[in-house]
Amino acid sequence: MGGDGGTISSSRAYLRGAGKADHTADHKRHAVTRTKEDEAESARTALTTCAVSGESLDLSPRNDRGAGTVSAADIVACPYGRLYKREKVLEALLMRSCGELPAERLNRLVHIRGRKDLHPVRFHVVEDSNKGKQQQQYMATCPITGSEIGSGSIPAFLVVRSSSASSNGGDVVESTPNVISERAIQEMGIRKLQDEYGPFEKKDLIRLAPSNSLFEEIRKRWEEQMETERLEKVGSVVVVVVRKCPVLQSGMRNIADFQTFSCPRF
Repeated sequence: MGGDGGTISSSRAYLRGAGKADHTADHKRHAVTRTKEDEAESARTALTTCAVSGESLDLSPRNDRGAGTVSAADIVACPYGRLYKREKVLEALLMRSCGELPAERLNRLVHIRGRKDLHPVRFHVVEDSNKGKQQQQYMATCPITGSEIGSGSIPAFLVVRSSSASSNGGDVVESTPNVISERAIQEMGIRKLQDEYGPFEKKDLIRLAPSNSLFEEIRKRWEEQMETERLEKVGSVVVVVVRKCPVLQSGMRNIADFQTFSCPRF
């Protein structure tokens, strides 16, 4: 401007924020990419860390049955898809029952009623050549597609066998991996997968390390299921009480009357 050979302010190289996603038309696209990357990192951490103790999960294969590609049996999952060290979560549940569990840890277990809500997790694992000797040397993969579940970017489900499943052949099923990718379920179908993973339905699948949006849906569905089971249990108790109480048998025409009828102590 003053003839001193200074910079030209309109040159792209000197424009503040030029070429950065936050200042261009690509901002929304890059924001979505960052969100997916953050979710993948969060899922990766959830798949390798105990949700109650914060300790790293051991994915080393067990050798007791010659299944060298199946992770050890000390990992369990809750209905929310969180993973735990079996010993640590059982210890926390015991402390909760004694009223000794700190409030911050108590909030993490409020959805777990007991051991029945914890399910064994058996990953198909392979050696991770990219890891050093001081780091985790195994990674979880889908036994069908081979995709890396532990990366956090591959949706994965824990297969929980139906409670009505027969115990015959249980040793075979329990020695195989029970975590598979969403892609495997879509390509194979639940019916074909039952031959190897035992009887199960779509409702028996637990999504591991769900995103925040999926988590709210899973939480709501689980709370509804717990309430349904609670009401069914209350209903069965009412039936037993009616059968044992002669006064109720003579004074009630239907079970709904129990809501306004007081049974004497007996």
